[in-house]
Parts: sequence; structure tokens; C-alpha cells
Amino acid sequence: MGDLADLQESIKYCEEALASTPQNHPDRADRYGNLGEMFLTRFERIGDLGDLQKAIEHSEAALDATPQDHSNRAQKQDNLAATLSVRYCRMGGLDDLQKAIENSEEALAATPLDHRSRVSRQHNLGCCFGRRFTRKGDLNDLQEAIKHGEEALAASAPGDPSRPATLSVLGSWLSDRFKRLGNLGDLEQGIKHSKEALDATPQDHPDRPCRWYGLGLLLSHRFERIGDILDLQKGIKHSEEALAAIPHDHPLRAAMHHLLASNLATRFRRIGDLDDLHKAIKNSEDGLASTPQDHPIRVSMQNNLGTSFLTRFQRIGDFSDLGEAVKHGEGALAATPEDHPLRATVCAALGGLFESRFSIVSTPEDFDQSLRLYREAFDCQTSPPGARIEAARRAASLLSSNGNFDESSSLLEKAVSLMSSVNLRLLRRDDQQHILSQLSGVASTAASVALLARRDAYDSLKLLELGRGIIIGFAIDSRSEVSDLRTDHPLEFSQFDSLRLEIDSPIEETNYASDETPDRYRNRVMQRRWEAVNEMEESLARIRMLPGYDGFLLSPTREDLMKSAINGAIIIFNCTGYRSDAIIVTTSAITSLELPKLNYEETADWMRQLANFGGGGWIKRGKDNRKIKDLLIWLWDSAVGPVFDKLEHDGTIVSDGVQGSNLKRVWWIGVGKLSMAPFHAAGDHSPGSTRNTLSRAISSYIPTIKALTYARQKKLELFHKYGASVTMEHSKTAKILKQRNARLLLIPMAETPGATSLPGVDAEVQHILDSTTKTPVETTVLKNPNPAEVLKQFQHHDIVHFSCHGVSSINPSDSHLLLFDPDGEGASKLLARDISGLVAQNAQLAYLSACSSAKNSSVILADEVIHLASAFQLAGFSHTLANLWETDDHASSEVARDFYHLLFQNQENGDGHNLVSAAFHKAVKKCRDRKPGDFLTWAPFVHTGA
Repeated sequence: MGDLADLQESIKYCEEALASTPQNHPDRADRYGNLGEMFLTRFERIGDLGDLQKAIEHSEAALDATPQDHSNRAQKQDNLAATLSVRYCRMGGLDDLQKAIENSEEALAATPLDHRSRVSRQHNLGCCFGRRFTRKGDLNDLQEAIKHGEEALAASAPGDPSRPATLSVLGSWLSDRFKRLGNLGDLEQGIKHSKEALDATPQDHPDRPCRWYGLGLLLSHRFERIGDILDLQKGIKHSEEALAAIPHDHPLRAAMHHLLASNLATRFRRIGDLDDLHKAIKNSEDGLASTPQDHPIRVSMQNNLGTSFLTRFQRIGDFSDLGEAVKHGEGALAATPEDHPLRATVCAALGGLFESRFSIVSTPEDFDQSLRLYREAFDCQTSPPGARIEAARRAASLLSSNGNFDESSSLLEKAVSLMSSVNLRLLRRDDQQHILSQLSGVASTAASVALLARRDAYDSLKLLELGRGIIIGFAIDSRSEVSDLRTDHPLEFSQFDSLRLEIDSPIEETNYASDETPDRYRNRVMQRRWEAVNEMEESLARIRMLPGYDGFLLSPTREDLMKSAINGAIIIFNCTGYRSDAIIVTTSAITSLELPKLNYEETADWMRQLANFGGGGWIKRGKDNRKIKDLLIWLWDSAVGPVFDKLEHDGTIVSDGVQGSNLKRVWWIGVGKLSMAPFHAAGDHSPGSTRNTLSRAISSYIPTIKALTYARQKKLELFHKYGASVTMEHSKTAKILKQRNARLLLIPMAETPGATSLPGVDAEVQHILDSTTKTPVETTVLKNPNPAEVLKQFQHHDIVHFSCHGVSSINPSDSHLLLFDPDGEGASKLLARDISGLVAQNAQLAYLSACSSAKNSSVILADEVIHLASAFQLAGFSHTLANLWETDDHASSEVARDFYHLLFQNQENGDGHNLVSAAFHKAVKKCRDRKPGDFLTWAPFVHTGA
């Protein structure tokens, strides 16, 4: 009921009982214990530190008076642990928390598995570990908290009065793991537990405000992650309900003011209603005013209040608001221990305030303070990597603005290296993408600043390789050929291979035991994934100590990168606000070429226009054609042309003009916004012109050089002299291909439910069948193809050819090819995420005659290069032929016809990789020559891979 008078009466009777109990009486320990619990309860209601001190004294006395072998000793230890843990929350003393954990562990160890108090003791121990995680940031503590919370929940029956509290704290810990690791599933599960806790708490129960508070907090986290305004509105509603229901003198009222203020400030940033911001500041000030000066929660309160004052200053322009912001930012930092996980966030926030003031009044002191705080934030070893990386980015920007490129480059290099310490391997694909979207541009900025600091082009390239294509890199590491390790050190290989398969397996599997809930299964899998990732780090450390394996799965050396250019130069274009460059990799050198005409703002504008090319009616198509003609000339003049001039000057490429009979291969890598640039089509395509890429080289695209190395693990010999093709067997150095007839799978979708017809598909399929009639190729046409059947068939075919609709989604992992559903009545999606999860042993060539199959529609994930074409590369296809935007159905048919005709004509020995790229180049060139002015028709066709 929460009536304080009842508690006061209870304490009075307990004190009288204790006073009348002789010192040596065996019941005296229980009297101490009961009174200690009463004082703790009153402290939690009123907040008087004197009550907390009495609670600890009585709990200690109760434990001292209880014999070591007494059955109630565990209860006394558990009570003392709970009291010490509460004092830690109020005062912040880590000694209290450590003693609480020790007593709580001993209490739990002494409690039989079937004891009715075991649930509460696991709950209490979980709380202690959760609080230590919040203070020190050690994920092992959080894992322990969740484990004990799960066990307590499993042991508590529905209707148990303690169950809502367990549900609530477990929801909070899962939310903490989400905030630290980014797994949205944790947050969803936490919200589910918090809702259940609220539903199980009676309307008039004194704990109900805390349940509202907990659910409101988690809903606000989900809004920040997903952006659904309904979550924020519900979060504000629950915050207001909690504040209205809690007594005015309750110690937790300040925290509820704080949450409401945070949610209102968030709604202002989303909607722009100034009244929300005013209310946010008022609630923050009210909460701060009622919080003791030495309370640990003041850190986040003052930090958020400072941010709100800055926001109002930026909105209204009142300089006094900026002064208030700095004052509260300084207060937050002064109250934050140096080893606290939040220190980097608090430092960076205060640094941002000084930087804002410097941008207005330009005082050197503000500049110096800002830079000092950003540096300090980056150096906070106990803070999460994301906060430290952002601090390094801000510090580097200030340093570069002052001309200090050396220190700026050093900081950014450390930041890029830190990206690998983000625990992405624990997460699902969507969560990985979300975290990496927040780090977008770090690697490209670091590469530019490295060149400004006069560092070698190799150093710049190494940063791009380390900080781009991270998700693809994980998959490549888990699938790369390591037969040398298998042969030389079979034991180490066995452990490494087992761990990488475990880590690369999808988390979404549902093979949980019949006696566990899906939630418990999921947490068990997460716990095991966490252990496996740590074991993998240990395994890699051991492998790298072996003779000749010191660079195992590490960044490639300069020599390794140059070897990657054995079949042709690799060109990496990087354009940032600092400068624009092409990094050129050949077998003899890694060099950089500054591109002053490749302006950052102009590039961004062109890429925005390119993203919208294709589709629409004939009027729009005509306008787009004119625009793309201008774009291709601009791209040649500002980027591609200077690179070819250098390559020809250095003798890497010898152009023979119009004939183009001896063209060399070139691989293109576009960084950031340039990831969608059509380098292969750049230039002037008017009759007789050779100022274009098609006349100078055979083009291929690749996400990273690491991905190129992976694509070349298989030797491609589509037509051996005995008419044989491909299958795998291991050797010491590579995957060599045994002889057998190549198998071609055709997946046509001339008619797709709910989509426009593709009249050119039937002709395209017939062209391909005609091309294979005089070859040993075994061809299968899949009728009514559905995603599951297609994925199954991948394993048995060397070449797969899709003629269907393709869609590039804003979530690039949801990009898809449209097929039939299993019953053949509706449409179903073959998703990029499902394709990339496959390992197709016989895969060689994937031809995606589908719109936008090489397009990534997410600007903030441009450097992850996630699209349908890269998904097929990860699945094991060395070559993928695809399209950068929407394509003409009949042109697609013609290019496919010419490609297969040229491919199957060349049944001689040679490098199969070069054979594929050369055939596709000629097919695209024929299409251009047929329709030289229709750039939308021929320019989107691209080759990616080996």
C-alpha cells in the first residue's frame, strides 16, 4: 500500500523488540536483521542517509551474531549485500559494491537449488553485477547479471509477488546490453519483460511508478534506434504517469523528472515544438535541484541539461543559454570518475560546447579546451569504442583546421583501428549495419588526412581496407581458404575452423530445447556467441605466434596488395571535404594521384542525381539521358581521365585507340558516395572518340582488395581443352578445379505477380539456350522459381542466370530479386541477406539480368557495399554481372545474348577470369555501339569480381 505511517510503526516495534532482547539471545540476530530491512526500506522511500547507515550497521550486526553453520546465515549475507549495493547506488563507492557481490555470491552458493529464497538471491546478485557493469563497463558483468536474472525468472511462478521486479530489472539489463552491443533483439525482449512487469503490478502498488519509468525508458531507446514516433509518445506518456504517481518527497522522483526531460528534448529535436524544449529544461532543473550534490545520477542529469541548453541556444540564440550549457557540462565532468564508461561521452559533450562557443567568439582558450576534451575522450579506455571514435573524428577536424595534419592523421588512424574492436560479430546483420552507419566516413576521412600529412599512399590505402567493407570482411574471414594452416597445424586449424563456423552461423536459428523458452534460448546463444568471439581472439593470437603465420588474417602488407594487381591495376577513388585522390595499385607500386577537379560538393550533387536515374516516362528518361551524358564526361574529366593518363605515362596501360584489341583489365573501387559511380562508362562516347573507359580498359568492380583476393581463390576454367569445367578440391595454395561439364541454371521471370511484364525474358533465355547447343554445358531452366528452391539449386550449378525484376532497398540487405512464392500464385523475395549467407561450393558466375542489382541505396552504408551483386560474391561466385540502375528489358536481353555467345565461342585454355570479363566488356561495347546516345540503356551493365 505504501503508507509511510505503517513503516514508521514497524520500525518503532522492531526497535522495542531489539532493546528487550538479551545480548546473548539466539533471536537477537533476527531482530537486527529485521530492523536493518526496515531502515533500508525507509531510506528507499525517504532518502535519509542516516537510515541507510543504520541499515548497514544492523545488517552487519545480524551477520556477526549468526554462527557460520547456521541455516539463516545465507539470508543475513543476502540482506547485507542488498544494503551495501544500495549504498553504492547512492554514494558510488566501489568497495561497497565489491563487498555486496562477495556476500551475495556466498549467500547464493549456500542456498539449495529448491529453496524458496533462491529466486530473490539470484535477483539480488544479478543486480550487483548489473550495477558493476554500469560503473566499470565490463561486459562479463552484464552477461552474469542477465544469466542470474534469467535463472531467477525461470524459477519464479506466475503470480509470485517478486516476479514483476525480476522482469523489470532483467528488461533493464537487456536494454543495457542493447545500448552497449547494438542488438535490437535485446531491446525488444527488454520491452516485452518491462510490459509484463507493468501489467503484473497493481494500479495502487507503490512500485507502479517505477514500472512506468522502466518501460518509458526502454521505449525511448527503441525510438532512438528505429525512429517510430509512437514509441517516443508512449515513452513520454509513461514518464508523465510515473511522475504523477510518485510522492513528491520520494528519492526516485528526480530520476523521473530526468527521463521526462530527456524524452521531451528528443521530441523537440524530432518535431521542433519549442514548448517541449522549455518543459525539458524545467524538468531537468527540478530533478537536479532535488538530487543531493554527491549523488552519482547528477552526472547524466547535468550532461543532458547542458545539451538542452545548447539546443535552445542554437534555436533561439540567447548567449546565456550557452553559458548555462557550459556550466552544467563542467559539473557533469567534475562528477564523472576517470574510469567511468560514460567519461568519453561527457568529455566529448563538453568539448562540443566549447567548440560551439569558439565558432561564435573565436577565443583560443575555447579551441584549446575543446581539443583537450576530445583528446581526453578518445583516451578513455573504459568507454565504448563508438564514443571514442566520434571523439577522435571531432579532434581530428579541429587539428586539421589548424593545419596540424600529422596529429590529426595519427588520431584518425587509431580511430579506424578501433573500429575492429566494436563487437559486431555478436550481432545480426541489421544491427551491424546500424552501428556502422554511425561510423560512416571515418575511414575515407582518415585516408585523405593521411595524404595531407604526407604519408605514403600505402598508409592511406591500408586505412580504407581496414575501415570499409567490414561486414563483408567478417564473412570472408569465416570462409577464406586456409588450407596451409590445415596442413601445417591441424590442431590449431580444427579449433579455428570450428569457431569461425559457429560465429558465422545465423543467430535467428530456433532449435531450442523443449524445456526452455525462446527468450532463454536466445540469451543462451548470445552468451555462447560472446564466449566464442573471445575464444576466437585467443585462437588467432596463438596462430599468429606460429612460424610464418604472424600476419594470419591481418591487414595485407604492401607486397600482398601489389600482388593483387597481377591481372590489372586497381584504382580506388576517395573524395572527402579535405581532398580527392585516386590510389593506384600496380604490381610495381602503390601511388596516389590528387584529383583537384573532383570537388566534394559537386561529387555529392552528381551522385544524388545518379541515385534517381532510370524509371519514369519518356520525358524523364530523355532528361536523365542528357544528365548522364554530362555526368560521364564530368567523371572522365575530373577522375577517370587523369588516372588513365598516369597509367599510360607509367606504361601500365598501352592504349591502341579505336581497335581496343589488347585492352588491359582495371578494377574500380569507389569510396563513400563514389561507390555508385559508373567509372566503366566514363567519358565522351561520341563517334570516333577514345576519351572513354570502354576504349581504354576492361572494367571490373570490387568492394575491397580483400574481396578481390577472396574472389580469386578459385581458378576458373570454364572450358578446359577436354570440354570440362569446375568442381573443388583443396591444395596447399589454392582451390584447384577438377574437370566436369559446367552446369548452367536459368531462372526466368517473364511474368511476376504484382509487377510489370518483362517481354524480353523469353528471348533472352532462348538466346542463351542457343549459345550452349554446341557446348558441353548442361543447362536447366527452372520453372516457377521460388527463393528456397533457387538457393538449393545454387549448390549444383556453376553458372546461375536470373532474368527478373530486381529491387534495391534502403536497407541494402533487403535488396531482392522477385520470384514466385512456393505455391506459384504470388511473388516472393530472394533477399541479399539470404544469398550472402549461402556458401555455394561450385559457384563461378552469377548473371543478374535485373534492375539495380549492383546498387546500394543507403548513402550512410555506401562503404559496406551491400547489394545483390556483392551478396553473390560472398556466396562464392567469382564473377557477378549486374546493373547499377533500372535497365531496358530488350537491351538486357541483347547484352546477355552477346555475352554468352562470346563466352562459349572461346573454349580455349587460358585464364577463365579474364575470359569472362573480356566477353562482358565486348557485349556492353556492342550495346553502346548500337545505341551510342542512349546512355541509360547500356551504361548500367557492370562486371564485379575476379
